[in-house]
Amino acid sequence: MKNETIYTAVLTGCGRIGYSLGLDPKREQPASHTASLISNPRIQLTAGCDTDRKTLEIWEKANPAAMTFHSSKAMYGRLHPDIAVIAVNEENHKREAIAAIKAHPRLVILEKPVALNVDEALEIKQASENEGVAILVNHERRFSADYALAKNLLSKIGRLQYIHGTLCSGMAVYTRGDKNTGACSLFHDGTHLADTILYLMENTEDENAPEIELSKPTITGIFRDNENTIRQLSSHYSSSLCPDITMTFSGRSKFFGFEIDILGTEGRIQVGNGIWKYSCRTESSLYTGFYSLEENHAIRPPKRTGYFSNMIQNAVDYLDGKAGIGSTIKNGIAALRILEEIKNQL
Repeated sequence: MKNETIYTAVLTGCGRIGYSLGLDPKREQPASHTASLISNPRIQLTAGCDTDRKTLEIWEKANPAAMTFHSSKAMYGRLHPDIAVIAVNEENHKREAIAAIKAHPRLVILEKPVALNVDEALEIKQASENEGVAILVNHERRFSADYALAKNLLSKIGRLQYIHGTLCSGMAVYTRGDKNTGACSLFHDGTHLADTILYLMENTEDENAPEIELSKPTITGIFRDNENTIRQLSSHYSSSLCPDITMTFSGRSKFFGFEIDILGTEGRIQVGNGIWKYSCRTESSLYTGFYSLEENHAIRPPKRTGYFSNMIQNAVDYLDGKAGIGSTIKNGIAALRILEEIKNQL
């Protein structure tokens, strides 16, 4: 690390994704912005900001060498960081992202989804272009080694027949009031589902490759509870790369699950939270003259995915001039547009 630049970083939002998920003993660590920033030897975390005093006090005790502020305006008035991390609730993304951009760091790391809606996201994008400040969106599966492996194996399973993404939780999928807060699974976690499916189909080796174009969605399976809250739906698409793409959102489940199932003409890949299965076309052990899909145990998922640490390393590599941004605001807006199209049909 001799003579390598140390980049300064500040954090706005010291709550769950900003800090406390880094204390979960069951999660692969680092699992928060704070933990991932301080674990990278090329970054110095110089300050944290939160409007909630108790949250900020807890963060300050864990990070005594850093300064603390109760407003981002005060923080940017004192400090001029290389990296500004935005880890606030969705309804505050636009305000805090633009405030960070106007403070002119070299890079803004913005939590997903980019904003409450596409119009707000486009305002953030325009501000970043006007001020010459780059944005990295934390769609973490773009940096996760198990999803990278799945993407690399797509060429092994033949032509795509279907992609089915499933998100299950106890959080409501959508209510009309959620358009003002983003506090629903359609946007809060659904952004990961939409973005990951796009990522798996993208040609990420060519930055000039065309965007993945999906058909207009067909919505089925809408389930509403007694309070007219949407608890389940499926959204169906087609594209030139895959004729059958489905995203299913459930807010009726008594468990959390995230899974993407990809079927090709010669194989199948299943990847998700705690899920990995790669199956190949082999001569059938059940029927003479037939082929079946059998799990390939020779290729195993990585024990550590590096989903958060790889994202932060991408930020360092970008600032070093060694790499492009692995999850751009353009990617984030594409995912948000999919979710907004679903919302507009409900």
